[in-house]
Amino acid sequence: MKNLMSYVNPEKHFDEEGGVVVKVQIDNSLDLGWKREDLVLVTNFEFEYNGVKSIVVSDENYCNFCPQASKILTILDLFDKGIIEKELYWFHDLDAFQLEVINESDIDIDEADVAMTDYGRMMRWTTGSMFFKNTARDIFGWVKDITYKYKTDEERAFMILTGEGTHLVTPGCWGGFVNGYTTSDIPEIGNINVRIKKINITYNFQTFNLRSCYSIAIKPIRVAHFHPFPRPANLYNPKPNGMEFFVHGNNKLGLVLIPQRLARIFNQYGIK
Repeated sequence: MKNLMSYVNPEKHFDEEGGVVVKVQIDNSLDLGWKREDLVLVTNFEFEYNGVKSIVVSDENYCNFCPQASKILTILDLFDKGIIEKELYWFHDLDAFQLEVINESDIDIDEADVAMTDYGRMMRWTTGSMFFKNTARDIFGWVKDITYKYKTDEERAFMILTGEGTHLVTPGCWGGFVNGYTTSDIPEIGNINVRIKKINITYNFQTFNLRSCYSIAIKPIRVAHFHPFPRPANLYNPKPNGMEFFVHGNNKLGLVLIPQRLARIFNQYGIK
């Protein structure tokens, strides 16, 4: 299995948080037993740290209207360059931190080509942590096409792709209602809901709906998704401080959700 991360920035460097977090990610991955050759970091600028050198791609992989969708463009670029090999890939955002060893057999992707979690009580695909095979190129291509057609984000594009017979409210990059796609839109998607599998929320655990999500999550939590740096206040989408929530147990369950092993890595970079 390959451990895949990407960061594409038109300014051609990491921002303040990214420059620290990418090092935390590499240190954490090595600490969990990943081999350096299985860490695949993709950037649009030269970068190397702790024996891991990034694959440099073009600035064209940046999505101007929805930067988080840049991951889809980057993955497609890796496919087209012949870099995606015949094995399982785990893609995750730089702020999605692995907490425990993940074995390929644990994912149980079966005959599917992509495996993702949802948000728990809210059925929407999350792309911050997802597993895929080299047979998934067409799926990412369709997601890109939908993203650009409707000027939306990649998670809503996945919902439109797999939402046959549904109406999707999309209050993100754009508004309105969109019917889920059917085979009249893309004839080849007749078995799309077999090819994309929902897996347990333990592989992308966030701050949403803590009580209900924790009750269904496989323990110990495998992946915690949060910003370790304080975020600007957002009255429309308030989120708790990530370190307080995950590391210090200041949440509705009063639980520390991060192992001390990872907390020590954060501390090495002054994040407490």
